[in-house]
Amino acid sequence: MAKKAPRSRRISRALDDLPGLFDAVDISFDTTPQHHSHTPFHTFPIPNPVPDPEPDITVSGPSAAATDEIEAENDIIPELTLRPEDIRRPEKLQFISLGSGSCGNCAYIGTTSDGILIDAGVDSKRVTTTLAACGIKMENVKGIILTHDHGDHVRYAYNILRYNRHMRLYATNRTLKGILRRHSISRRITDYHTPIFKEIPFQVAQMEITAFEVSHDGSDNVGFSIIREGTHFVVATDTGYITPRADFYLRQAAHIMIEADYDLHMLMQSNRTEHLKARIISATGHMDNTETARYLSSIYTPAIKTIMLCHLSEEANTPELATGAVTAALTAAGISVGDGSGSITARQAAVQVYALPRMTASPLIILS
Repeated sequence: MAKKAPRSRRISRALDDLPGLFDAVDISFDTTPQHHSHTPFHTFPIPNPVPDPEPDITVSGPSAAATDEIEAENDIIPELTLRPEDIRRPEKLQFISLGSGSCGNCAYIGTTSDGILIDAGVDSKRVTTTLAACGIKMENVKGIILTHDHGDHVRYAYNILRYNRHMRLYATNRTLKGILRRHSISRRITDYHTPIFKEIPFQVAQMEITAFEVSHDGSDNVGFSIIREGTHFVVATDTGYITPRADFYLRQAAHIMIEADYDLHMLMQSNRTEHLKARIISATGHMDNTETARYLSSIYTPAIKTIMLCHLSEEANTPELATGAVTAALTAAGISVGDGSGSITARQAAVQVYALPRMTASPLIILS
C-alpha cells in the first residue's frame, strides 16, 4: 500500500477577524466561540481542528495526542524555594598573629562570623582592639585553645575569659592543672574549662580541631590540626623535634604555622646561661631554623600554600635568618618561594613563607 502523505490541518478564519498591522494583540486563548467587534484588542478562539482520517493501521497504546498530553503533565517543573544556606558562599578562613615569641603568643583563626584564639599570652585589650581593626568582634570569638601551660602562652587566659564570658577554654586536663600549679591565676578559670583529649576531634566555631602530641617541657604539650570547609591549617609550636603525630598532620596541611625558634650560632654566642642553652636545644626544647627548614623541604608538596614561622627568639634569631633558611632549603629543592608581600612576583610562587612578628600583629592572612 502506498504511503499517504500527512495532511496539514486547515484553519478557516474570516479575514475581518485577523488583527490589523498596528493593533495590540491579546494572545490569551478562549475555547468559547465569540463574536468579535472591531476594537483595538482582539482575542482569538482556538478553532476546532479538522478531524484526521482513520489510520490505516491500528496501533495499540495511547494516541499521539494523548501521549502529548501525558508528556505535558510530566514536564511540569516544581516550584523551587531557595533558602539562604543554599546560596551562601563559604567564608574563607582567616589568620592573624597577635604576638609570637617569649614575649607572648596568641593568634586568631576563623572568619568574621566566628573563630577561636590559639593561646592567650596577649592581654584582652590588645586582642580586642586588634581584632576589631580587622572587622572581627569579640562576641564572635568562641573560645581559646591552649598548646601548653607556659606563661607566654597562658598569661592572659583568665583576663580574656573574664571580659568575654561567652567564651570557653579548651585545654587538656593536665594543662589546666599545670596552669593552676605554675601560675598565680584565679581558680575560677576552671568554670570556663572544656577538657580536650589528644587525637579526639572536637568542634568549635564550625571547625574540626584535633590536638596531637608535640615534644616540649610543659605539663602537657599539643599542636592542633584545624579544618574548616576543606581548608586545613596545622600549628606545631614549642617542640624540640617533629613527633610522628605532628608529622602525620603537617603532611596533610595546606597552611602551616611551625616553630623556628633560634639560629644555633646566635644562641651559642648569646649571654644565656649554659643550662638554658642546653634546655633550648634539647629534644623537649625548641627547633632551630636549620631543622625547621630541612623538615619543610622534605615534606613539601604543591598542596602546601602557606608557611608561617613562629616563636622566633628575640636574642637568638631574626626574621631574615629564619625565612632565609627555609627559603634556601625550599629553593634548593626546586620550589619557588614568595615572601607573602602580595606582589605579582610573590603571588606567582608555589608557596608563601612568613616570619610572624614577635610583639606586634601580623597582617590578616587569608587561607584558601
